[in-house]
Amino acid sequence: MTLGVAVHFRLPAGRLAVVVAGCLLYFWLYLYTFCLTNQLAGLREDQLNKPFRPLVAGEAGRRATVWRAVFALAAFPLAGWALGVWQWALVWEAVTLLHNLGGARRWVVKNAVISLGIPLMLGPAWQMVASLTAEAWRWMVTLAVSVFFLIPVQDLRDLHGDAVTGRRTFPLAFGENATRTFLCVGFGLLPLVDHFLIIRAGAGDPKGWTAEAATATLCWAIAWRVRRGRIPAYDHRTYRWFEYWYAAVVIAAFSTL
Repeated sequence: MTLGVAVHFRLPAGRLAVVVAGCLLYFWLYLYTFCLTNQLAGLREDQLNKPFRPLVAGEAGRRATVWRAVFALAAFPLAGWALGVWQWALVWEAVTLLHNLGGARRWVVKNAVISLGIPLMLGPAWQMVASLTAEAWRWMVTLAVSVFFLIPVQDLRDLHGDAVTGRRTFPLAFGENATRTFLCVGFGLLPLVDHFLIIRAGAGDPKGWTAEAATATLCWAIAWRVRRGRIPAYDHRTYRWFEYWYAAVVIAAFSTL
C-alpha cells in the first residue's frame, strides 16, 4: 500500500527510498511485536494447535523471548515517531496486548481486534507518503468490516485446541456447520464488495478488471474450500488463501488508485 500510494502521488526517488526503508522496519516491528506477545501468551493453545512454534518446540527460550518483546515494543513507536505515524503504533500496541492477553478468548473481541488491525496497518502505510484522504478511509473501513465477518475462517483449523482451552471462537459459538455455510456465502459475495467499494473497475479499465478477476477467483476458491474442508491442515491452507486475497486487494492499489 505504501508503494502504491507513493506511485500515485509521484514521490521523488530519494524520498521514496527513505520511505521504503522506514516502511520495511515499521511493518516488521508491527508483525514482530504481535507474534512475540501472541506466542508468549498462547503456549497452552500452541501445544495443541501449533506445536511447531519455536517456544513450544524448545527452539526459543521464554526469558529471551520476553526480552525481545520488551525491546520490540519500545522500538516500534520510536520507528513510528521517525516516520510521523507514532500514534498508529501506540494504538496497535494497545490492540495487540488486548488481543493476546485474554481478549481473544471471545469471538466478538477477537474479530474486532483483527479487523482493527486493518486500518492500523493501512493508515500508517498511506500516511508515510501523504495525508489520509476519503479514498484511504473507504479502503480501510471496507476491508476492516469484511475481515470482521470473514476472519472466523482462521478458527476452523483450531477447533480442538480452542475447545480444550476454553476459547469461545465463532465456530464454537455458532457451530461448525453454520460457520462454514456463513463463510461460504460471505466469500461468494465478497467480489461484489471488492467491485463496488474498493477496486471499482469501470468501462475501459483493463487493469481494474484484471485485479477484480484475480480477487474474485480467490474468493470463490475459498468459498468452495470452506464447505469442503474438515481437516485442520486443509483449513489452515484455506486461511492462507484468505491472506492471499488481502494481499491481492492491497496490490490492486497500484492500478486502481
